[in-house]
Amino acid sequence: MSEPCVYVVHAIDTEGPLGGDARRNPDGSAEFFDNWDDILVSLAELTLPAWRATHCDSFGDLYRFNWFIMDFTGFRTNPKCRVAEYHDTWDRIHSLPVELDGRYWHYHVPPANGAGDQWSESWLTSNECNAVLTRRLLERGAFPPAFRAGGTIEDDAASRWLEETIPIDYSNRVSHRSVPTDDLYRFNWFGAPDAWGAYHPSRINFLKPGGMRRVVYRCIDYRSRYNDMTEEIATGCFLAVKADGRPRVLSFFSHDTRDMRPETYDAVALLRTVSEATGVPWRSATAVGAHQAVSGTIAKPLTVSLEQHPAGVRIETHGDVFQRVPFVGAELRDGRFVRLFPRPIASGRWELAAFGDEIVALGVAVSNVAGEVALQRVRFVDGLMTLVEA
Repeated sequence: MSEPCVYVVHAIDTEGPLGGDARRNPDGSAEFFDNWDDILVSLAELTLPAWRATHCDSFGDLYRFNWFIMDFTGFRTNPKCRVAEYHDTWDRIHSLPVELDGRYWHYHVPPANGAGDQWSESWLTSNECNAVLTRRLLERGAFPPAFRAGGTIEDDAASRWLEETIPIDYSNRVSHRSVPTDDLYRFNWFGAPDAWGAYHPSRINFLKPGGMRRVVYRCIDYRSRYNDMTEEIATGCFLAVKADGRPRVLSFFSHDTRDMRPETYDAVALLRTVSEATGVPWRSATAVGAHQAVSGTIAKPLTVSLEQHPAGVRIETHGDVFQRVPFVGAELRDGRFVRLFPRPIASGRWELAAFGDEIVALGVAVSNVAGEVALQRVRFVDGLMTLVEA
């Protein structure tokens, strides 16, 4: 277990411009940025090393952000004029100095009708989740160990899918304002644990603690029409650390499509005020770093490799792999990006049967409970497998 302090995880639902028929402020002014230029100007200020240094934590370490990055894809309509391109948001954020930060995955499930401004009633209405992760793996060489749900909306199908894919989830939005509701647009995690930190969800009901391996962290709105991170709420987390000496994760979320500067300045001021008043230090952290610190999970070596055989491709892993089956994504010759499921042949070994010349590129990714990731990518030229360098 780490030192008795509060690990602060500032999460950002990173979605890009929001225009069209997007909601407006009560005075009629735009509530959201509708272009990348304005978003990047605001984020450029916050990500500068000088800004991070002057807004450092109790230990003098630079302020960190956690970019949960979305691709607006898989929808049939786009009434809010989002950029509907794979990797657009990923590439824009990576044009900024974000090396210190966590970079993970945010996902809006396309509803069955494909409407771009509606929530889905079920994770099962679309398979776009696998297409997005396959393209991020193959085309950007990345795979997320942490996740935030669009609208913070989950269901048991989503929970079971995540249990096979991603070990860390920062979607629990429960607060004193949470109430029972069947309205997707008011989904608020009523009934979930409200302690600062994580729980292992039940396979039967993801809102209740149970026997799953994945962990779900509480993460509430910093400032929104629904909720905000008040001094009273933050103080409760700091005092809990002071009472028993155990570290906690205090996590809150913003959106890149709003001007984050005022609320981020206020967040740092709030953290410093509460830290001074309680005598408990705070450390700015990535989602994975905070998880490792408070859970005592040690990052151990993790590797994955691909080897071509006459019978197909064999996958081998070393280390404590979270997934029962590695995530395998393929680019097909017809232009599709799909997830494949290899069959187990031994402990830590799987095989994909021979597939002729149908597959152009193949990638495999695994993670462990600490949030460490290992991946490998290959391409096929004239039937021979060639390693893609990182």
